[in-house]
Amino acid sequence: MSNSVLFSAFKRPQAGIQLVFLHHAGSSCFSYMELASKLSESADIYCLELAGRGMRAAEPFQTDAEAVLSEILAAINHLKLGDDKPLLLFGHSLGAELAYQVARRLECESPNKKFALIISARGFVHPEGLKSEPCEAYSDDYVLNVIEQCNGTPSEVFSDTEMRNYLINIMRHDLVLLDSLSRLPKVNLNAQVWVIGGNQDRRVSAAQLSDWSRVLSASVEHKLFTGGHFYLFNNDVVLSWLEKEARALAQEVKVKETEEK
Repeated sequence: MSNSVLFSAFKRPQAGIQLVFLHHAGSSCFSYMELASKLSESADIYCLELAGRGMRAAEPFQTDAEAVLSEILAAINHLKLGDDKPLLLFGHSLGAELAYQVARRLECESPNKKFALIISARGFVHPEGLKSEPCEAYSDDYVLNVIEQCNGTPSEVFSDTEMRNYLINIMRHDLVLLDSLSRLPKVNLNAQVWVIGGNQDRRVSAAQLSDWSRVLSASVEHKLFTGGHFYLFNNDVVLSWLEKEARALAQEVKVKETEEK
């Protein structure tokens, strides 16, 4: 099997941890390459690329949650992530919902894998609270409103008709995927989980982030950073925190393995 889902951003064989970024709606792995470049040599970094954009632009969009999750899990297993080193899943917004569901399946299907999870800028959504159909038909106006609420898209994109329509098309498919993901069961995880976000996020409140404690009561830590929905970009404080937690996770797993020998 060849991998065309998780792309190696920085291959660092001597790193103590493997880090996977799962991107937000309307985005691609390229958004996280620059972020990855600012991290130290302590992490071997991979970035998700969903179909229909970036390096997978020739492929049709995928909006079925189970199909997308199966594809990501197959890539993780193919790359042997989490086998010999701890794996840290960092999911932002849509990517957070993907990361949570990937983690849930890893615990069931690959109990020997060592991993932890970061849920970023995604509030807890209980599937039982969702309507039987999406609340909106994902019209252009609705999709544009979501994009504007996130406040992370350059103004020139909206003034260029071709660029705007391109973004709307990607975002619409990603919102359908997000709705499909949100309807899947949510249960507690045994893995370490961090729930983080921006304190000025117009789309995800601190209370919505805290609601993850409803299913992650024993294993979740919360943290807010200065910024909006895209607080993590160009934020040295976030990078420092991420590196600190990644090193701590690598050390914790190493100590545990030593004790078990």
